[in-house]
Amino acid sequence: MRGSFDKMEVIPFAERYEPVQVLAYSNEHPQHVLYLRRPKGKKNAPLVLFFHGGGMTQGLRECPDCLYRGEYAVIEARYRLADVAKAPAQAEDAAKAIAYCLANAGKMGIDRGKVFVGGMSAGAYLAAITVMAPCFLAQYGFTHNDIAGLILLSGQMTTHFKFKADMGDTRGQFAPDYGEYAPMAHLSKDLPPMLLVTGEPGLDILARPEENAFVAATLKALGHPFVRCYSLKGHNHGMVLDGGNELICQFIKDVLQGK
Repeated sequence: MRGSFDKMEVIPFAERYEPVQVLAYSNEHPQHVLYLRRPKGKKNAPLVLFFHGGGMTQGLRECPDCLYRGEYAVIEARYRLADVAKAPAQAEDAAKAIAYCLANAGKMGIDRGKVFVGGMSAGAYLAAITVMAPCFLAQYGFTHNDIAGLILLSGQMTTHFKFKADMGDTRGQFAPDYGEYAPMAHLSKDLPPMLLVTGEPGLDILARPEENAFVAATLKALGHPFVRCYSLKGHNHGMVLDGGNELICQFIKDVLQGK
């Protein structure tokens, strides 16, 4: 599902949800906003907090349709874009949004122990780096152990190219950086359950499927008990948002069954 944030009423099965709540997760910037949908008649619902893509430059509305079936609370988060803030501001915003949801879960009717974090493309990168790199959540008193699962749709697992550019790396988009802002620099067996979905090699962004496959293989080698990685045949980068629907829902169900 893609669109603009001013059309929040356009969701599948809208009748199954309470009216959208617009929440500010800080008063520091007007883009620090969460769009919360809670399923009707369901208390302490699991939450999926989802970050949109767009290369840190576009305020797209992107969220998998499968999340809107009346089973989960869904938050579509916004964050400062590159025209108003340089990296790592976007990751700092994502961490602040995650911490807000964890700290206010009870008030929002959300099960504090069933908070999933995910995103598409740049949003998947933000979800990954803020949960996997300890420094981001630690400043709010949280860790990756507070997250039920990560849902990463074609996210960059090296340092995001916009972060590199903002920090003065002139080598170009595809020259990899494995430093502190690379999710793959923070791999460990105790990270949350993880779903990685990309397009087909050669159709998705160059090296994106291979990066995700490397992360999954390394996590398994380290002894991580719950990581799934899929490369969708015939899918380009943009097609992953819709192509991963059933994989996402099955992943969430399987994680929750183990809770």
